Amino acid sequence: MTLSSTIDIPALKARHPLGGVVEAAGVQLRGRGRVRQGVCPFHEETEGSFTVYADTQRFYCFGCGLGGDVLDFIQRSERLSLPEAIRSLDSSPVVATMPDPPLRDASAQPRAPICDPTLLTAAMRCYQRQLQLSQAAQAYLAGRGISLATARRLGLGYASGHGLRDWLKQAGFDDERILRSGLVRERRERFGGMIVVPELIGERVHWLAGRSIWPEVSPRFQALPGPKPVLGLRRLDCQAPWIVVAEGLFDWLLLTTWGLPACAALGTQGMDKLASALQGRPRVFLAFDADEAGRAAADELAGLLGARRAAIVNLPRGVSDVGELGARPDGRAVLLDQLRLAATAAR
Repeated sequence: MTLSSTIDIPALKARHPLGGVVEAAGVQLRGRGRVRQGVCPFHEETEGSFTVYADTQRFYCFGCGLGGDVLDFIQRSERLSLPEAIRSLDSSPVVATMPDPPLRDASAQPRAPICDPTLLTAAMRCYQRQLQLSQAAQAYLAGRGISLATARRLGLGYASGHGLRDWLKQAGFDDERILRSGLVRERRERFGGMIVVPELIGERVHWLAGRSIWPEVSPRFQALPGPKPVLGLRRLDCQAPWIVVAEGLFDWLLLTTWGLPACAALGTQGMDKLASALQGRPRVFLAFDADEAGRAAADELAGLLGARRAAIVNLPRGVSDVGELGARPDGRAVLLDQLRLAATAAR
């Protein structure tokens, strides 16, 4: 008999809510509501990108891309196999007792955010209007090497943190639909104070992510819950002889500003899925961040793609990610040089 058949895994998870296990591991979580955040224990950061969702009992880090349930957390934090993690949790003191909830009408149950392309597209128009009105947001983009022409071409916006709900109501959306979208939570806008980047399929928005332009806004990165796309991949010509895969939002924005065929992995997890998405691409340059997680992800993806297709781009000394080159007048030339070196080394 297997371990999973002798232990009631759902009941085990119910006895050990994720937030309590995370705090017991030394991660201080802020807030008391459905969403709590703290500094990620799995990579070096000070932003507080590690997010615990009480309603789904799952975590996600918007910095490194790691996510999962309480067993995934224990496996990674204690470096255990799944059977070892189950045994560890089963033998630990009970964190909380959660009796079976009374039967209720299914329509009364809280529901997770859903993808609503029609509403997301309307919201993006609001963000685009607010970008036109915000000199601070425009200056931030310019400082990162992103022109307003590129911002318009990619459909970028800025969330001031005010006015989105009224905008959507005027567009005909009711409160329930607005709340179900995940754009507004606890009377706050999810992307308030952020540059907002859409994943477009045709003219419709199917996913959103944001990056704060203000140091006091935390976490610095946000995204709608749900599967993340390979950002920008759908925009690329299927016949392009080569593409660049970068790690983050602004890496992709900068590469696209420079006219290079690029997409973003949006983190360092899920390289197997990324490799599948890149099928048919004859040459793939991997320009990941110059930290341990980025190097490991690039090595993993290169192994999955094969030496004939993948070329790892080494950033210049002192440059931590592609996005940093946006502030340099020679940034594009420097990156092109690194692409040539990577292509030569891969022959």
